[in-house]
Amino acid sequence: MPAPSLVEEDLPPEEPPRPSAEPTLPPTAADSDGAVSAGKAATGTTKAKSDGVQTARAIELVRGRYEDLIDAWYQRRKALREQDLPRAHAEEGRLLALKTELGIENLDDFAAAEMRASARALEARAPGDAVARAELAVSLAPDLALAYVALARARLGNEAGQVMAALKDLGGGIAAAAREPRTARSLLGDVLVAALIAVFGAATLVLGLLFLRRLRLVLHDFRHLPVVRLATSLQAGFLALVVLALPVALRLGPAALPAVLALLAALYLENSERTVATLALIAIALLPWGAQRAVQLTAWTGTLAEDVYVLEHGADDGRVAARLQARAARGELPAPALLALGRHHKRRGDLEAALRWYEAAGRSRPDALVNIGNVLFLKGDTDGAKAAYLAAIDRAGASADVTSLAAAHYDLSKVFVRQSALEQAQEARKKAALEDPALIERYGSDEDFRANRWLVDVPVPAWEIGPLAADDAPRAVGDAVLAWLAGPLPRSSWPWAPLAIALALWPAALVRRRLAPSAACERCGRPACQRCGGAADGLCGQCVNVFVKKGVVDARDRLRKEAQVRRHARIRRQVARGLALVGGGAGHLWRGDAARGAVVMLVLVFLAAVAVSWRGLVPPPHPPTWAAMGKLAIAVPLALLVWVVAVRDLFRRTRGRER
Repeated sequence: MPAPSLVEEDLPPEEPPRPSAEPTLPPTAADSDGAVSAGKAATGTTKAKSDGVQTARAIELVRGRYEDLIDAWYQRRKALREQDLPRAHAEEGRLLALKTELGIENLDDFAAAEMRASARALEARAPGDAVARAELAVSLAPDLALAYVALARARLGNEAGQVMAALKDLGGGIAAAAREPRTARSLLGDVLVAALIAVFGAATLVLGLLFLRRLRLVLHDFRHLPVVRLATSLQAGFLALVVLALPVALRLGPAALPAVLALLAALYLENSERTVATLALIAIALLPWGAQRAVQLTAWTGTLAEDVYVLEHGADDGRVAARLQARAARGELPAPALLALGRHHKRRGDLEAALRWYEAAGRSRPDALVNIGNVLFLKGDTDGAKAAYLAAIDRAGASADVTSLAAAHYDLSKVFVRQSALEQAQEARKKAALEDPALIERYGSDEDFRANRWLVDVPVPAWEIGPLAADDAPRAVGDAVLAWLAGPLPRSSWPWAPLAIALALWPAALVRRRLAPSAACERCGRPACQRCGGAADGLCGQCVNVFVKKGVVDARDRLRKEAQVRRHARIRRQVARGLALVGGGAGHLWRGDAARGAVVMLVLVFLAAVAVSWRGLVPPPHPPTWAAMGKLAIAVPLALLVWVVAVRDLFRRTRGRER
């Protein structure tokens, strides 16, 4: 059967009637493989005592097929096109009933079609119909976060007073995004990419500003080198610029220039600045590892984990199962994937195939034993099911697997009910409710006797599915980042070379007193150099003669120097404020508050990266065109808030006269 078309015609403005409470299941010509024999074995009565009355109810085995679900979708689409709302309503009920009978948790493609229909209904000014279509989207795919967002949008368009209901829907969308790995990893991927960009960008800017703040001192001391001292000031300055340009001219990679700038400024840094520079170099050194780790945490599409998740929580038309079976034939399928294959066939009613895959996963796993017991129960072998449940309880208790323990106790209670041992059934049920109440509340059912509802299977846990994506994640990303950062440098030198440069900043502090580099004059900012003579107590020779010694210079020279000091303070204040206006924390960094400035710059670069990549590098499943705008709605106001706070703080700190 061809794949379903998910594009529908515009719907009538009238709100369709609600689906009936108990839709009729579609008849099938024949049961699926294994279901006929299992049906004959499991048609025995379930006996229980209630007020002295004997009742019996047979387990309803799976009769529907995936093709019936596709047919229900086509029939509903046809009825909507023909404006036959009662028949469309009936087919909608049949669709939801088949979804439950087949144990399918999410029909993402169908939900995406309903989301688009809801958006079209809003554009056509039919808000009631938009709400109904969005509610159906949530019912079809309760783990699709954007379905909840579409429902919230439809509620607000339907009635302005439904703000609280819309907020509740948004909360449901956030919860769905957290539990659905495609959406969660998509958002995490965008955040990690922005974080990597922010780390490199902020580290480079911090090291560059620290060097520029000491550039005058570096150029002054460069003239005192043994060979350079013979040259003129212009020649020495040109030679210094040549040295600074070497990393760029030799194409040593983006990491070389920040490292060279940090080394050149090492003798002049304060301890707080030295700490920030060290952390910046370490961050650059670890970027390849961070990129590789980010890929492992966010990889999903095309991995084994995605296939296992589709079998567990989505709707497979058979292609994913066939792909995994081919891998299993080559011996490449781990136990979680084998369990997912078993649950896939069990939910479709093929008990024999399900039992084979559960056995292949191994009876050493308590979850496999629980699921094996469920298959045996449905086949009519209650004694074999009871033995499997008891073995699962023993193994789950030893491994502290509360999910398998709760499911085993719950399903064991159904065996006791079948055997009329009501006290034992109640005790097993109590234990199950205490061990994992969320599992029992979500999957347990005493009134629904359909095979995929009456017994509780143990799903493949998320902590086992996630590593399957990491195993298939591409490892070339870290190598590409390393090649970009290191340039022509040997790969074996990374990360040891940048880490060595980072550590070398601290020995420079130990030899600083012996080398006696120049320092910025506390008054006028000129280099206070011991080699040039006259410098003392943080003041240059001119300031010592003007402000310390008496009668050395005349009054006119003293007034000229005082004007120079005031001009220096004014320029320093204006530069700091200008840098704050341009780069937020850059003003703090220029004034010497290195830690505060680096943090503000890191946050601003991160938010800027999020805003620039608002469309997303890894889009979530079925994103509407307006969904990506949410990143701008969050990142831009936050960036403006941080920028305003940083600028206001810097202006407050530079208010008044600098000394």
